[in-house]
Amino acid sequence: MLLMSQEKIQKASGEPFYWDQLSQLHPDDVRHRTGAIDFPPREGLLLPVYHLKYLIIPKTRKILRVEWNDQVVEEELHPFFTLMVLVYLTGAKAINPEQKWVSEKDLKGGFNFFQGPHSLQVKKLEDLYGKDPEAFLKAGRRLGGQEISYGNKAFALNVFPRIPLAYLLWEGNEEFPPKIRVLFDSTIQSHLLLDMIWCMVAETSRRLAEPNAL
Repeated sequence: MLLMSQEKIQKASGEPFYWDQLSQLHPDDVRHRTGAIDFPPREGLLLPVYHLKYLIIPKTRKILRVEWNDQVVEEELHPFFTLMVLVYLTGAKAINPEQKWVSEKDLKGGFNFFQGPHSLQVKKLEDLYGKDPEAFLKAGRRLGGQEISYGNKAFALNVFPRIPLAYLLWEGNEEFPPKIRVLFDSTIQSHLLLDMIWCMVAETSRRLAEPNAL
């Protein structure tokens, strides 16, 4: 798969290529690789994403949120969310996290890729939470994050069963502006290419910045 431009990612919504690919994969293979499970009330794969559960139905090309009582809810999903779910389901490997954090510059090709328009999307979070670490931590907990010991405040969360992220905040002051960094498990490139890593961070940051975002 070739790296996609930011513009193509922004236009993608329910990318037909990945729906086609997913429909051709055996459900047992997908479950084994991704940590998805069966959902007996409906045909499809149940996948934990952030603190929620989503039902992915290749036959109808739908992604539905599943509530605690197994009721399904159809919602308007951001194109980034749809794309990263499909790419994860079709491309993730049966490799567990190593619990070793690395930065985007440590990833193969990351030093050159994550610059300019592909810089990780954290500026809005710095503006929102740069002087309010507790609000930053609260935003992380909304997505199922747990506090870890980095910076002034930091949390780690599971985007997918095999893909954790960590967000670190250094609080701003009169001398230095606030700084937020994103760290990845060292296995991230076993599952996603650089463009999808960018897409996943953009969607995660969007949800962290919007209290009511799903």
